[in-house]
Amino acid sequence: MPTKITKLPRLLAGALLLASAAVTQAHAETTLEVLYTTPGTFNSLQEALAKRFTELHPDIRIKFRNPVKGYEEAAQQILRDNATGSLPDVAFNGINQIGLFVDRGIGAPLDEYIKKDGGLDKLGYYPTLAKLGTWKGYQYGLTFAVSTPVLYVNTDLVKAGGGNADALPRTWPELITLGKSIEKTSKSPVTGLYFQWEQTGNWLFQTLVTSKSGHMTKAGTCKIGFDDAAGMYALQTLESFGTSKMPNLALGQARQSFVSGTLGILADSTSYVAAAEKQINGKFGFKTIPWPLADEKGLLPAGGNVAMVLSKDPERQVAAWKYVKFVTGAEGQTMMANLTGYMPGNQQAVEKPELLGNFYASHPNHMTSLNQVPVLTEWTAFPGDNSLKVIEVVKDHTEALVTGRATAAATMSALVKDVNALMPADCK
Repeated sequence: MPTKITKLPRLLAGALLLASAAVTQAHAETTLEVLYTTPGTFNSLQEALAKRFTELHPDIRIKFRNPVKGYEEAAQQILRDNATGSLPDVAFNGINQIGLFVDRGIGAPLDEYIKKDGGLDKLGYYPTLAKLGTWKGYQYGLTFAVSTPVLYVNTDLVKAGGGNADALPRTWPELITLGKSIEKTSKSPVTGLYFQWEQTGNWLFQTLVTSKSGHMTKAGTCKIGFDDAAGMYALQTLESFGTSKMPNLALGQARQSFVSGTLGILADSTSYVAAAEKQINGKFGFKTIPWPLADEKGLLPAGGNVAMVLSKDPERQVAAWKYVKFVTGAEGQTMMANLTGYMPGNQQAVEKPELLGNFYASHPNHMTSLNQVPVLTEWTAFPGDNSLKVIEVVKDHTEALVTGRATAAATMSALVKDVNALMPADCK
């Protein structure tokens, strides 16, 4: 009897210790809610990243919210979530939207976390690309998937049209002429040249402006900066697509036309390179060409998205930073580049042969984007509560130009007036 009485407390003590450990483990596990965009491009990648991260950090689970179509839709969702106090812990959103969020108190600065982990250099980020994640001197995001504008070229169609894919024209009038030649010489109906004007955030309109050394806003202000020669160049180029009778294709439709071999030259984002290579699969010659700059000091806005910590809880921010650091780090960026056409923001991933070094050596179509890093600049978003509305206004005017319904001269005054009407009242 005494023996049984003695053993019972020991068994109970052991059980209590196990129960306590289980409770501690349950409390130690953190579930991060994550929002990303463009599910067709990122679904499989995001699932793979979450799986690998959890293997490395078994105390942190990743729960994805339903992905949204694009960056503007994500911005609207995040603004709604902020109003209802239900922000995701981590969000992947357009590079051009950092200020939109931070000015509304959304997003945690990452500077202290970065400093504790050795700084940007030790973590391996390209300085130029890391700067894209800053706002008013603080680091709020790190580039996850960076895109640059390039030309997709069907070398077979270009050659048949009398062109040379290795020495493609470097001005839009010449490219339009080559496109028409491709259409005339083809034995079946094709589109010679298509400019993917509908890209999110007026990205390719901005590309035309900055390639001419212009700016969307005046330096140090929030006033319009494209009401000048560079802006007129951009509008006139868009108008020339309309007068050349370029068809007005949806983004997915244009890409499908290219991979099916019925489009000669496509001006688009590098985000589609990996998918294009897979779908073309050697059916015709395919190469990417750097974007034609219109000025020796011309620049290109970096597209794509950044990873941001949106959680306002200090403990959850620590876990969220671990996830952001992983997906933008060498291993995460290697997975990203292999599965998409986007460019990594982590230099360690690019330079190490066992990561992406060998990949880029054998994938020249992906190298085009990396070669444009020296000429990258910010992807501008207009300030104020009407930032997303400005995007729609510019989009409407752009469509009128590429469909031949408006002229550049008339559009400039109307566009400036419409955008100015949406600027903050205290804009300086």
